[in-house]
Amino acid sequence: MAIPQALGGLHEACFGVPDLADAAEYWKAFGYTVIGRGHLGADAAEMLYGVPSALESLRLRHLDSDHGLVRLMCWEQPLGVGIGVAPLRAHGSRWVGQFVRSTLDVGNHAAAARRAGAPLTDTAASFIDLAAYNPQLYGGRKPQPFRDPLVGLREYTLIQPLWRQAFLERFHYEPKLLGRIDEQSLLRSSQVVNASMIVASDDLNVYAFYERVLGLKATSVQEIPYEQAMASRAVFDLREGETHWCYVFEDPRSGASADSRRAGRLYLFRFPTSSALTDRLAVSQPGHLGCTLFSWRVRELKTFRNDCIDGGCTQVGELVADEFGTPSLSCIAPDGMTWVFQQAGPDEVLSLTS
Repeated sequence: MAIPQALGGLHEACFGVPDLADAAEYWKAFGYTVIGRGHLGADAAEMLYGVPSALESLRLRHLDSDHGLVRLMCWEQPLGVGIGVAPLRAHGSRWVGQFVRSTLDVGNHAAAARRAGAPLTDTAASFIDLAAYNPQLYGGRKPQPFRDPLVGLREYTLIQPLWRQAFLERFHYEPKLLGRIDEQSLLRSSQVVNASMIVASDDLNVYAFYERVLGLKATSVQEIPYEQAMASRAVFDLREGETHWCYVFEDPRSGASADSRRAGRLYLFRFPTSSALTDRLAVSQPGHLGCTLFSWRVRELKTFRNDCIDGGCTQVGELVADEFGTPSLSCIAPDGMTWVFQQAGPDEVLSLTS
């Protein structure tokens, strides 16, 4: 693909919610503020999202970020309660990732919420040794505990009825373009820096759409057997002897060095069908509550629609205005996940290609 259709990083993570004001207050703790409100009638919502219900949405932005926005979607007649607090390990599961100054701080709030009776599940923060993936950081040798500074992450996963979030705390590195933390926010958090999904499939190319059609930069595919798994061993409740794969796709502008890699990435996980994942695909789609949709901006939406059809997408909709007045279309990608794509404006095309 000479000129990628995709512009910038992940545009939005979209959540179905029963109360817009309460949901916006939750995201305020992570540094998000409301920048727009929109409406769709039932007929228009069915055309775009396949959901025959009137819709009111809020768009939230973190600081001045041009990606990693949050859209809160309040359906007049939601299809259901969604995936709820079910584990991440499921076919069709979606969640988002953010950097924070302290995973323990977020965990403290989760503990207090649990004591107050809130339904939630979480996993203890796991250490991700970045030297294992980047041996050049130590000249090809292994770092020595209590001798070398350890470059790594702590990953803490929190699942609530509406929110499915992985929080990452960095140690000894601070990439320039990989998430900006709002130090004044309650939980000292970045914007959404990655979106994740899981499918059960034996097709090695199940995620090819994101590179070949959308035009994202494919940066890695990792086979991760049980013995080598770090955070994913607990987060995905891996069984001994089990293997899964992680596919990473990035903003077309993203570079190879730590300081030129950009936020707004996709971390997509594939399990073999022999893992017999619980199928939760139907309840992680638009119209339900919780994390049900991701969006991306594209260069030329009409051409992209034809590309989607040729690329194996199904239920490819017509071009219609979304609740904020932006020309959009929805479709189901070949991996089975529903997406919405938006026409970028002229100013966005310029800013997201520089």
